[in-house]
Amino acid sequence: RFGFNWDVNGDRSLQVRGGTGIFTGRVPFVWIVSQSGDAGLLQYTQNYSGANTPLFNPSIKPNLTTTAPAAGTSIPSTISSMSKDLRFPQTWKSSLAVDMKLPWGMIGTLEGIYGKDLYTAVGQNVNLVNPTSLTFTGYGDNRPFYPNSTNGRQVVDINSAGLPISTGTSTLNVAKMTNAKGGYNWSLTAQVVKQFSKGLSVMAAYTKSDQRNFGDGAGDQLLNLWSIPQTFTNSNNPTLSYSGNLNPDRVIASVSYKKEWFQNLATSFSLFYEGSQQGRFSYVYSTDFNRDGQTNDLIYVPNDSEIAGMFTSSLVIGSGSTAKTYTAADQAQIFGAYINQDKYLKTRKGQYAERNGAVLPWRNQVDFRLTQEVFKNVSGSKNSFQFTMDIFNLGNFLNKNWGAVKFVNSTNILVPQNVSAISATTKPNFKMANAGGDIVRETFGTSQSISSTY
Repeated sequence: RFGFNWDVNGDRSLQVRGGTGIFTGRVPFVWIVSQSGDAGLLQYTQNYSGANTPLFNPSIKPNLTTTAPAAGTSIPSTISSMSKDLRFPQTWKSSLAVDMKLPWGMIGTLEGIYGKDLYTAVGQNVNLVNPTSLTFTGYGDNRPFYPNSTNGRQVVDINSAGLPISTGTSTLNVAKMTNAKGGYNWSLTAQVVKQFSKGLSVMAAYTKSDQRNFGDGAGDQLLNLWSIPQTFTNSNNPTLSYSGNLNPDRVIASVSYKKEWFQNLATSFSLFYEGSQQGRFSYVYSTDFNRDGQTNDLIYVPNDSEIAGMFTSSLVIGSGSTAKTYTAADQAQIFGAYINQDKYLKTRKGQYAERNGAVLPWRNQVDFRLTQEVFKNVSGSKNSFQFTMDIFNLGNFLNKNWGAVKFVNSTNILVPQNVSAISATTKPNFKMANAGGDIVRETFGTSQSISSTY
């Protein structure tokens, strides 16, 4: 790593600082340990407790209570492996910042940070056959589909006893950890600070950022490295998309004031403001759409002319006298209206939704603190008591509609109906999802919890 801090004028009125370097980290060790635990070599386990615990013997056989199964007579449902030339995660990171004294006693900072993944860990399921891309007349979703049968989509098949056979009935996943390149992140922050002479200080900052990766690394099993990232293509070919931790815009500001009086009392108050988007999410189908064994398939957002042909059967929500029935035509109309009210989906017509492409609404929160300090010098040192009062989400204290937290009514707005039948001649058809006891109509709802209140 190389870093520098340059006092341009020699009086700290203008400083330029930054650095660049290559940093190597580690993958979670459980992904490496899986190579032995999920290698198919563990044949027999025996637990002992209490008085039945035998004396330690380095040989296993004397401690077995039953005959150990013969090696090679079964394999586990998941085998873990890693590429022979696997590299630990490695990132190139750089930063450049300018701190400057501005007019009226203000201090301004402009800072940029950039990072690029030279190597990152990704997962594959190498026991899957290559999928086939389907083309439907009048419908733009031509994603790769796997064969419908379990044995048809696997290179090696196993039966219910865990034995390799020619026609399988059980799924054998062979997870492989390997590397990909190309993920990146950047951020640009501008900040202004002003310290007044009579105990008043103010600060404001804005950050713009972007971050793309091949998956957020969720899950504690190596297979999760492959199975969790949502995709619209062959999941064995990881694709770049938005990080789930990315909020593209963030504004923070604070005002604080402190006043000492009567020689041993001090009163201070502070306001802190934060405004940003509330997070990101993905629109995915509610089931394993492409038949790879995982529910992680991003939806296709149809053009207006494609919507009517997507729904072929009625949707009934509820039962008895309160049941609501929506015909195929009703669902097509509601789905079209849903797309048009959604700020993200209406920009993706004729395209696939992106992983973490949708963004929750902007939220403002203001917090307030009042501090009363009682202090006295004793033996040359200051001793004090503090009494504080905090109001979190002050905006909601003033107006019940301010500071509310939004949530996504449903990320699975489409329920596939004929997954097993989809082929070159059979298009997918769907029903709409339901939310809150009715068909889903709007993207967001308001959280009726303490997170939305003062």
